[in-house]
Amino acid sequence: MALAKFGGRLVIVAVATALSALAVNLFIECNIGSDTLTVLLDGLHKSLGVSVGLASFCVSIVFLAAGLLLNRESIGFSSIMYSFLVGPLINWIHPFIANMELADLSLFNKIVIVILANFCFSMTYVLLMNFGNGMYALDAILRYTESKFGIRYDLGRIGVDAIFLSTGFLFGGIVGIGTVIAFVLTGPGTMLLEKILFKFGRLYKLN
Repeated sequence: MALAKFGGRLVIVAVATALSALAVNLFIECNIGSDTLTVLLDGLHKSLGVSVGLASFCVSIVFLAAGLLLNRESIGFSSIMYSFLVGPLINWIHPFIANMELADLSLFNKIVIVILANFCFSMTYVLLMNFGNGMYALDAILRYTESKFGIRYDLGRIGVDAIFLSTGFLFGGIVGIGTVIAFVLTGPGTMLLEKILFKFGRLYKLN
């Protein structure tokens, strides 16, 4: 029973990671702006000539190492699995999304796709929060700074997002209406999905 429970959680974390990789590709291929972290990844991709997946992998490993150093008790198998898998999955999914030529679509269709990408991110966060054996490494770092220095998590997150956005923009990442959509929808979308899934009891059977 315990093995089946662990296996179920493992599959869900894998699905959450794949959704995140899909969202990154949709944001970038629409070319109308992305969430703050994807802006940074896009900027690193353009300025350093590395794939978005490799940029994501490197950034994720840095976060993971910092999380292990500062707040090890909050890091678990889902934190490690996400950090190691999201970059390769971004690269694996990329050719399929690139072949769709999303940049040639109308602005309306791009906005719809960006909203879908944001939904994928929100679903990722909900799945990881409710099934995660360990939190996302960046969140572990922010929780550490909150407990150690009294910097509230939400303020820390705003500060980190500002760094991602400004650095990514300077490196050539696209900032636009998609960035605004991500900023507006991510928080409310995540909370709404969590409430809906909690209400129907679909996520908590493995807890």
